[in-house]
Amino acid sequence: MGRTIIVGDVHGCGDELGDLLDKTRYAQGVDTLVMVGDLVARGPDSGLAVRRARTAGAIGVRGNHDERVLIWWRAAQAHGRGVADRKIKLSDRHRLAVSQLADEDFVWLSGLPIVRTLPSHELIVVHAGLDPRQAFDAQEPNIAMNIRSIDEHGRPTRTLEGTPWVDHWPGPGHVVFGHDARRGLQLAARCTGLDSGCCYGRELTALVLDDNELVHADAEGRRKQLVAVPARATHCPMGDGKGHE
Repeated sequence: MGRTIIVGDVHGCGDELGDLLDKTRYAQGVDTLVMVGDLVARGPDSGLAVRRARTAGAIGVRGNHDERVLIWWRAAQAHGRGVADRKIKLSDRHRLAVSQLADEDFVWLSGLPIVRTLPSHELIVVHAGLDPRQAFDAQEPNIAMNIRSIDEHGRPTRTLEGTPWVDHWPGPGHVVFGHDARRGLQLAARCTGLDSGCCYGRELTALVLDDNELVHADAEGRRKQLVAVPARATHCPMGDGKGHE
């Protein structure tokens, strides 16, 4: 049986995704490739990033940046691209991503669920995180794609203010997620955060598990299950985490 390779936020860094697949010796048809979302925007080539994942047979979950370009695409499908351009406000980076994606890329992104389970590894995969007040199968999509912290009132927030949501997740199941490059790799007791900031000039990281292997409970053991490649360049500056990104 093959391995499961779970990849952190690619953000348009298609070359680095290729580097990571080479380094892990990904075998299509044998291994399972899982993306934690945000394949698009910020990096130089969102089309290459999505095409590499799609043609490699990847599965995964939808990120907030994926959803942003999909909002435009749904409007374009319903009313035409010109209307979508006028009606849907996109940043320059998202507009570049839209221009690089083919219809089959949008279709593939639109088919990604918000939350996915990997029962053989006792894992839950989600882009940003989970609201500790809700069961994993009752999560609000906007929270699952955007959460970073829990505020002083126990409510989920997309900002860095408060404490990391991973400190509050009670289980069951170990959660693998991305989204939070400012905090970097997170190796909490019941959660693993894989966004190591490739688009910011750092690394692209994967969690690699053998057939039916569980995530190591201790951080030292879990680090041995990680594989990373360096970014080829600093593709964009890092924001402060307070805005709608």
